[in-house]
Amino acid sequence: VESVFADWDSEPLLARLAEVGVPAGKVRTLDEVYTWDQTLSQGLVVDVEHSTLGTVSLPGPPLRFFAGDGTEVTRRDHAAPPVLDEHGAALRAWLEEEA
Repeated sequence: VESVFADWDSEPLLARLAEVGVPAGKVRTLDEVYTWDQTLSQGLVVDVEHSTLGTVSLPGPPLRFFAGDGTEVTRRDHAAPPVLDEHGAALRAWLEEEA
């Protein structure tokens, strides 16, 4: 298969395969995935405010959740990863309480 398609560019090849009814898709790099219109339209990239980096784009939730009545209940508030030891004091205090 590789030798047959090696000389084709991906876009003309995908178009030709579609013409003859062969399901196919492009294997994308991560950079392509996270700038792809479909990824963005599905909310699979979220922007968060990081305390030292400013606005950061992160992978969003891959699943959506719905209540019994059909209302979407997917979590929409996301936080940036903490900086080193940002929550350290609170975690140590919590661990001491549990001990």
